[in-house]
Parts: sequence; C-alpha cells; structure tokens
Amino acid sequence: MKSLKLKFGLALLLVIFSSFCVTSYKLYGQDALEEKIPNVVIITFSGVRNTETIEDPTHQYIPNLWGRIFKEGVLYTNLVALNHQFHMPVFHAINTGMTYLVYAYPSRAPSIFQYVSKKYGLPKTKLWSVGSWFNQDYALTTDDYPQETYPCALSFMDFNMSKELKDILTKQELIFWESFPDLVEKNPEKWPNWDSLGEVQYQMFKKILQKFKPKLIHYVLNDVESAHADSFARYVLALRKCDRRISEIWEFIENDPYYKDNTYLIIDVDHERNRYYMDHFESSYPNPGKVWMYIHGPDIKKGVVIQRPVYHTDIFATVAYLMGVKTHANDGKILKDCFRKGFPKISSGGP
Repeated sequence: MKSLKLKFGLALLLVIFSSFCVTSYKLYGQDALEEKIPNVVIITFSGVRNTETIEDPTHQYIPNLWGRIFKEGVLYTNLVALNHQFHMPVFHAINTGMTYLVYAYPSRAPSIFQYVSKKYGLPKTKLWSVGSWFNQDYALTTDDYPQETYPCALSFMDFNMSKELKDILTKQELIFWESFPDLVEKNPEKWPNWDSLGEVQYQMFKKILQKFKPKLIHYVLNDVESAHADSFARYVLALRKCDRRISEIWEFIENDPYYKDNTYLIIDVDHERNRYYMDHFESSYPNPGKVWMYIHGPDIKKGVVIQRPVYHTDIFATVAYLMGVKTHANDGKILKDCFRKGFPKISSGGP
C-alpha cells in the first residue's frame, strides 16, 4: 500500500513538475526568444513631397525630424518611387520585396510578416499593420505560408478589427471605426475627414505599442491625404502633426524597456505629389518620382546623409536581414551602407 502511495505521489510530482516546466517555457522561453529578435517599427508617410520636407531650406513643417531625429541615424535622400505613383504598389514593395507596376495588384509573394510569423511562431498580436492601404483581397496565403499576409491589419480599406484590439479601445473609438465605412460609402469620390481618421488611427497605434509590444509593426501616416481636399493649409498642418507624432514615437522607443536599444526605426515616404500638390504624381515606371527614407537603430550610423538611389523593395530586404529570416528571391538589396561597422552579423534569434 505504501509502495502504491509512493508511486502515486511520485507520478503526481512529475505531472506538477512537467506542468511547471511547460508554463515556465511559455512565460520565460518566449520572452527569451523575443529578446533575441530585434524590433522593427516602419512608419510611412502617405504622399509627401520633398519640397515641403527635406528640400525645404526652413524645414518648418518637420522641425523634430530635421532638428533632432535625422541627426541620430541615416537619411537617404533619393528613395526612387519606381512604381506607379500610388499607395498600393509601394506598400506591396515594402512588405513583399517585389516591384509592382500597376495601381493595385494581389500579392505575388509572402510578406515579411509571414516570414517572421512562420520562423518564430510569435503570437499574432506581435505583428501589426496599422493604417495600411490593403484589404484581404490583396493577401497571399499558400500551403507553406498559411498565415495572413498582413496579420492584425487595421486598414481603412478593410474595417474588420480583431477582438484583441477591440478590448483595449474606448467606446468612442469603436463607434468612430464602425461608422466610418458608412461615411465613405455615402461619398466614395471624396473621403471624409482624413484628419479624424488619422487621429483615431494614431491613438490605436499608440495603444498597440503600449499593450502588445509588437516585434514588427508598419504604421501609415494618412493625415497628409487631406491634400486631396485642395487645402494647402491642411496639408502642411498635417505634416507638422505627423512630425510631432513621430517625435512622440521616438521618445517612447527610446525610453520603453522593451524597445530601448533593440529597435530599428524606419521612416519612409510612399510617393510624392504632383507639382500643384493636390493629387498623385502623374509619372510611372519610365519617369519615377523621388522621395526619402530614414533608418535608426543599433549599429546604424549617426548623422549621415546618403544620396545614392535606393528603392522601397530595399526596405523589405533590410528588414528581413535585421529580423534574421530568409526570403524568396526579391528585387530589394540590403542597405549595407547604413551600418556603422561594416556589415554586422545579425543573430537569427531562433531555430
């Protein structure tokens, strides 16, 4: 009888110990894995001209970017908008590394989100796309990459919202997001109130950073789309607002223990506007536009300006390198000249 009780006791201890090990791995093993993977925050301006930003001698609309942030990293002044001058092809280029020459086209390759998700098995809430120009009609899923192309997407082209995000939003934010599609449907030729949309998206973005601590997040500053309403004042005021937001994001990354010293911040512009400023630039592949991008983080040079041509597909290649994932053959090249000490080896962060 004692022998039976002893065996039962040992078996119970084994079950408890095994459960403790599994729980500890879930709690601490995942944390250890995440610590090895760099964080990447991509911020994209949605349609901004160089004339109001880096080529403006006063830099009055981007005082934080020009006066402080650009001094801490590398500014590429010749980001070639090789694609048709519109949002969707550029966002595909950034996220898949493939050059798209048409207005809107479904993905032909997995996204950087899918590669990171598959390699590391991160929770879905660690990968976000906020304010993008995508809906799931553009998504690519295959047997090898069954994950959503843009997981946890929050797009004004696709108003579906995850339960995780709904749980942390205020009642007013939910009402706005649920009501906005009706406003668009009533006036599809002229989107209503870009300012309100941009503000709500920014509040959501901040909550996502604070609550979920994403490893990879792509946030789009859509406020400058107010230029379509033919109000130069709203357009440049939106630029200043975006400049302040980036400064706030910068401060958060620099001071938050999860992000400090382990985060790469990439800021880019998807396309420029026409000479008048109101609409998209008329050029396409034979006559590409020129915008800019910036990168900051561990091992990145400080206060350097690089004028050689770079491409949106290079952002994909560089992010894939930083996050230690192997991808399909793509059109991008790693931005090797932004690193301080040659071309450092990045830890794969996992198996």
